[in-house]
Amino acid sequence: MAYQALYRQWRPLQFEEVVGQEAIVRTLRRQVETGRIAHAYLFCGCRGTGKTTLAKIMSRAVNCLHPAHGDPCGECEPCRAILAENTLDVLELDAASNNSVDNVRDLLEQVRYPAQVGKYKVYIIDEVHMLSSAAFNALLKTLEEPPEHVVFILATTEPQRIPATILSRVQRFDFGRIPMPLMIARMEQALAQLGVTAEPEALRMVARAAEGALRDAFSILDMCVSAATEGTLPEAVVRDVLGASDRDFLFSFGDKLAAGDTAGVMEQIDVLMRSGREPQVFLREMARHLRALLTVKAVGERAAALLEVTQEDEKRYRTQAEAFTQERLLRMTEGFMRAESEMRYASSPRMGLEIAALEACGENRGVDAAALLERIAALEAGLKALAEAPEQRAYAAPTAPKTQREQAVKTEADDAPKPVINPQAVPQEKPAPTEDKEIWDKTMQLLAKTDPPIFGLLKKERFLGAVGDVYRVQVAFVRKDFTYLQLNRENRREAIAKALTQVAGRPLHFEATLEDEGSAKRQNDLRDENERTLIHTFGRDAVQIDDEDAPS
Repeated sequence: MAYQALYRQWRPLQFEEVVGQEAIVRTLRRQVETGRIAHAYLFCGCRGTGKTTLAKIMSRAVNCLHPAHGDPCGECEPCRAILAENTLDVLELDAASNNSVDNVRDLLEQVRYPAQVGKYKVYIIDEVHMLSSAAFNALLKTLEEPPEHVVFILATTEPQRIPATILSRVQRFDFGRIPMPLMIARMEQALAQLGVTAEPEALRMVARAAEGALRDAFSILDMCVSAATEGTLPEAVVRDVLGASDRDFLFSFGDKLAAGDTAGVMEQIDVLMRSGREPQVFLREMARHLRALLTVKAVGERAAALLEVTQEDEKRYRTQAEAFTQERLLRMTEGFMRAESEMRYASSPRMGLEIAALEACGENRGVDAAALLERIAALEAGLKALAEAPEQRAYAAPTAPKTQREQAVKTEADDAPKPVINPQAVPQEKPAPTEDKEIWDKTMQLLAKTDPPIFGLLKKERFLGAVGDVYRVQVAFVRKDFTYLQLNRENRREAIAKALTQVAGRPLHFEATLEDEGSAKRQNDLRDENERTLIHTFGRDAVQIDDEDAPS
């Protein structure tokens, strides 16, 4: 007989063998015992959680002649016929490849015929969300009022794509992901039957990679058992099969991210690539590692249960999490997750991994709210560390009595002439600018650093000069456009005036004017600017200025 995959060998045949879906099993079992069989069921949940398995068990349980506590006996004629798949009483339909209205009409033609060997005809429609709108409409009336001998069991991974008219006509059961301890226990049973011994961490790695899907766990385990030797399954074999990195490598990589060690990060990526690891797999693992750090920061002593790790691992996560702020961890996790999703389109996966890692090393220098929150959190963490540090008190150490030679040397040093300090050599504070144009230029430089939005409004407008302590700028358009209105808002005028005052060292004010209000002044400014350009280009002796045509 050909080899059968582990997940097929270990597919449950009884309700009691199903793991991780206790509430659903209890309800279905009770319905079989009491004979309250619904005409339509909807099983929802992610892959590998037991939807199709329970549908097959249910199809045999409702047709079994001698059910025991709701479980099919497996010995009667209907049970044997359904298990051997040589009866038309149970029909499985894959909606992904039979999604047209004609396929549904063919199915409905068979509904009116009674069951052959059992009491019910059971129609299992897998991935039902793939049916077309016309197919759903064709199924609607029969699903609402089917013949007494018909039971529909619909299975889907995307219940949100099913029309509400269908959802209102079925009993819905939501399947949860299988917890890691149950998956490990089930795999240990399979390995015991195969005569293979596995390291605990090896099975935990398989369970983590399966992400709550028991079928995926058995598929991965099947590959690992094939690679194992001498009846043992070590952690290293599982890591090689998965293309994953060990936990020490992840913690070391996290330490280098915390320290901003870009050289160390690049070296570790090189080691990763030379060992044949996949960048996309490493990004996924690093995102999970950062998620663990976020978890230990967010919760108290229950982190080990949430992460499904040992107490020692939790302490190690907690120690490394202290090197990060929560805001930075969120940014890094989001960056690695985004890089992983974009990796499939990258021409150079290694480059994508390096960019994501280097971005995680540095601080967020953006101007959005998230960047500001991250920097504030870093400052608060530094202040908290300073506040919690013990006070450093400097105590003068008692000095030993000086010898006669030391005393003589000290006396000579005291009597030596003191060096004369040249006052001009001491750096003096630069005096505040006095020229209007210089004050304005330095104010613009200050605003470019402290208030970029205001600098952006001012940089294209013409500076008219100052009248008393009021500095004026001319808006280019002869109308009250956006720039004019924004510059004349009270908060912006005060901000510009504050910058002018800071530069000049005396109280100054600001106002914006329209072009027609300062046209004469603008002409004078243009004339002065042209004169300066000519003198600079040809020299003062070669330029003669005629003031007869100058505007008055």
